[in-house]
Amino acid sequence: MCNINVLCRYISHLKCGLLFQVSTPAVPSASGTSNFATTVTSLRSAPLPSIPLRNRAQSGYLRRRNVKTYTKDVVCLTFSPGVSVFIIPRGETRTRLATAGLVGKISFSTEWSEDQVRAEITAIFSGVFGLSEHQSLPFQFLSTIKGCKKLMIPKVTSNFPWGGKEVASICSSTCLYIMAEMEVPAQNCSVELSDDSDFESPVVQRRRVTQRHAPSRAQSEHCERQERVEASAPQSDDGMDLQGQRGPNEAMNHFADFIPIDIEEDEAIEEAIRRSLLEESVQPSQDSRFAESLSIEEMTGIVKAHSERVVTEAYRPIYISRGNVWTTALRQFSRRKFTECTDLLYVTFASDEGTNEDGEDLGGPRREFFRLLVKAIFKESGAFEESLNGFTPRMNISHVQNGVYRTIGQMMSTIIVQGGEPPALLSPLVVDYLLTGHIFQLKVTPDDVADMELREALKKVDQALTTEELEQAVECCDSWRYQLEGLPNPVSMDNKDAFVQNAILFHVVIQRQSCYDQLVEGLKYYEVLPLLKERPCLRVLLDMPEEPSDVPADVVATLLKPNYSVLGSNKRPREELMVVKFREFLHCVQEKELGEHLNGRNLTEAENVFILTLNPGHILAFATGSSKVPAIGFSPSPKLTFVHDDTKHLLIAHTCSNELQIFVNRKNLADDDEFDYNCLVALMNGSIFSAV
Repeated sequence: MCNINVLCRYISHLKCGLLFQVSTPAVPSASGTSNFATTVTSLRSAPLPSIPLRNRAQSGYLRRRNVKTYTKDVVCLTFSPGVSVFIIPRGETRTRLATAGLVGKISFSTEWSEDQVRAEITAIFSGVFGLSEHQSLPFQFLSTIKGCKKLMIPKVTSNFPWGGKEVASICSSTCLYIMAEMEVPAQNCSVELSDDSDFESPVVQRRRVTQRHAPSRAQSEHCERQERVEASAPQSDDGMDLQGQRGPNEAMNHFADFIPIDIEEDEAIEEAIRRSLLEESVQPSQDSRFAESLSIEEMTGIVKAHSERVVTEAYRPIYISRGNVWTTALRQFSRRKFTECTDLLYVTFASDEGTNEDGEDLGGPRREFFRLLVKAIFKESGAFEESLNGFTPRMNISHVQNGVYRTIGQMMSTIIVQGGEPPALLSPLVVDYLLTGHIFQLKVTPDDVADMELREALKKVDQALTTEELEQAVECCDSWRYQLEGLPNPVSMDNKDAFVQNAILFHVVIQRQSCYDQLVEGLKYYEVLPLLKERPCLRVLLDMPEEPSDVPADVVATLLKPNYSVLGSNKRPREELMVVKFREFLHCVQEKELGEHLNGRNLTEAENVFILTLNPGHILAFATGSSKVPAIGFSPSPKLTFVHDDTKHLLIAHTCSNELQIFVNRKNLADDDEFDYNCLVALMNGSIFSAV
């Protein structure tokens, strides 16, 4: 049957004139079947219309479908020799780079070769760097470092091809960043730099402020030396400075506010300090708390990178009683073997019935324990007392003998590196001593004194305007001032400031120095204290903030990102409406309007009391176990999820996955106060978790 079909097709092709002539040598055979098979075999080499051959043009077209074209902003950073890590320029720094012509736009495809990419980038910045027609701009490609918003020079082989595909891989979701390997000519850098850059060190900032006024004699002499060095530097044929002939101290950098920061050593900051000492006269030392300014995201990245380095991956079990957090935690942390280990804590809470709670610690119980521990350290331990500026150590002989202050320092270190909300309740005076160890350089005020009677007496001395007022104020100090050798006596208008300063130092620091020293030892756990000394801006992890630090509703709403259904789904509009109602509830809580909003209901006394204390931090703690953003951020990221179920109405939290579930149904979607009341009931039922 098969042979007959082939023969029919052969006859049909003959009629159409489509069969090519095929010569087949005659082979004698005993039967006709053999000759027919030979003929059929020859026919199969002819192109049949029913089986068209794929032409090359079509194949090439299919390959071109994978080519992608990118249009990106390209940002050129100034030459910084010997540095491999940079802070991403943003805000004013980015604006000044753009004004100087160091920001452009490039369109390239993944088919481009390295020569094409470099030629296009050279064409963008050739005018800024004063390049000739056939001269190429030397530069390095930069890639982003995940988690800390910094840039780095990628580590690649010497012959790595930076074609379009490779360049796209480092800027698929960001701008394209490069670092020029030559200086910008001075005449092309006439941009006035302001003092409000986010990434400017105070030393460089002071230098720029000084330069705006009439230069001092030392500055003028330095500028003259700088000009002589530049004039004597060898020039290439096209008038460009030879980079190899110029040292780092002689390089002209008009973008001093963009300081590259090396992970290993802050060489750029040290260099800025050296240059500053050459350019300006002696300036008074500044407070360490203002020595560096980084964004919250950058500080989070620094602490997270430190945490990944010092915390080992294994788990260390710890059993905690909710009713006795301080006692059970102190018992565990006082064990030498426990604090010699650097593993991640695995927290198990014991319930009131003496059984363990049915919950796996994937992060939520640990964050909740740290939040409760911070409260216990400052409120229940008996180791601290509260002044108007924050908490200061209280002298406790038993605690000193048993090393409790050292243990508290180890607890604080663990909280910071293992994802707890920062213990930022210490007085700045305490943090200053922890970071410097210098007593008589501390800046103190009467508000640093916790004892109200002593504080008011010192305030009267400090605020006395006449000799009579001073004498009356000093009389209030007679019960203790004669016991302190070295205080000014008699106290006069000329030495009253020294009297107040030394009295505060004695009562707040010197008298309790053993407590401070144990805290210093404890904060060395997980290398937290060296990190704080290296990055003084991270002192915010310990400092009591000047303003109330309750998490605002907008921050909670931003953290809890909705996990919507796909666009076009029938569920999507109802989920979006629930998000609107939830965010209205957050702002209602923040503005203390929830009681007024629910005034149509007969609320119980307990509900009314709970409403008065409720704030957005309770809601964040209910969802994640932490009422504030941890020093290393949340992992995984918090989210809102939706369950379409008509039988359930109260919020449900999964703190291990940082997930808050909202039930989407007719009752919660109703245009009344039903959803708000359901949220209130859920938070009250979970008051153990959401109490702040």
